[in-house]
Amino acid sequence: MGEVDPDAGSRLATIAPAPATSDGQNRDRQTRDGQTGDRQTRDRQWLLTVLPAAPLLLLLLRLWYLSRQNLQTMLLLVQDVSPLGLISTLLITLVWILPLVTLVGRTLGELLRASAAREDIDSLRLVRAGLRIPPWVVALSVVLAALTWQLRFLPLLLMMTLAVSGLGVRNSRRNPLLVQAVCVALPIAMAILAYLWLGPAIVSAVRQGQAGTALLLVLPPALAILATGPVPRPAARPLTSSIATVAVLLTPFLVGANFLKAPILPTVAVEIDANPDDRTPPEVWIGYVISVNDRMTTLLDQQGTVRFVLNDQVMSETICPDNGRLPTVPVTAHGWQVEQPMLSWIAPAPRQVSTDPRCEGRPLHKP
Repeated sequence: MGEVDPDAGSRLATIAPAPATSDGQNRDRQTRDGQTGDRQTRDRQWLLTVLPAAPLLLLLLRLWYLSRQNLQTMLLLVQDVSPLGLISTLLITLVWILPLVTLVGRTLGELLRASAAREDIDSLRLVRAGLRIPPWVVALSVVLAALTWQLRFLPLLLMMTLAVSGLGVRNSRRNPLLVQAVCVALPIAMAILAYLWLGPAIVSAVRQGQAGTALLLVLPPALAILATGPVPRPAARPLTSSIATVAVLLTPFLVGANFLKAPILPTVAVEIDANPDDRTPPEVWIGYVISVNDRMTTLLDQQGTVRFVLNDQVMSETICPDNGRLPTVPVTAHGWQVEQPMLSWIAPAPRQVSTDPRCEGRPLHKP
């Protein structure tokens, strides 16, 4: 008969619990992964709840601003103003925001990806958010921004476009010669071309004391040379996180400021003769037509007062041009105003017509 090893039982007792410990660690890891997935799902549900509410809040703020903070007037506007007109104005006014969010998110994601340690890349939320933006969306955003952004913001668009393309090539670990060409040679060449083309506008902005416009034209082409390379690893996360935080905090204020100034009703001048038998000249009311029925016209004047006038008293009406888009910065680049987008250059020029006297408050029909 074979001999019995007296230490066999102790060795088995020592080895046996190992699989249980490994299974417990796997279960703990699965539990943590499940909790993380549930938390990400809740975050997405919260985001999907907020996104439809943001445009609605903007529309209500625009009506509140238009009514001069008068609740009764705002309720009248909510009742009669077309929702389609409000949404159309919102989309046209804020069409620039989509390229801005896309390009800033992709640029920060690529910069953090190029600067952080490889073992930390998968855990960085900003990197994952940037990689979720497909290249065709980035290209479409660049084209949309080139058409809708003002000329003074196009150097910033050039900087972000070069940064996205250069950091994308650098992160792909391709040929070093290609990296040098896209990340160094191309930004330098584009900066030289930008300064040659924008040179007269920069000189004009400096001479006229337009410091903000001058900085927008000068700094981005120079920073594009630095934006295609990684930053020091210790400063990567604080830098990108701070820029993303500032962008998230400022974007609602920029969107609100632009949309609150956008017209949602056409500006009209209504010539009214309340006493046809009298020899007094007719009155001219300038404002926004809220509604018109078979007997009465409801008008909101520029002081925020609602006026009701019988249709029989209305002598004439005319639509007035929008003067809210007149340039405020007297700087041009080769004849193109720096506050005008490229889309306005491509579109046919508006027909020059004489100003209607009713839009200046003077009646057209005199007694």
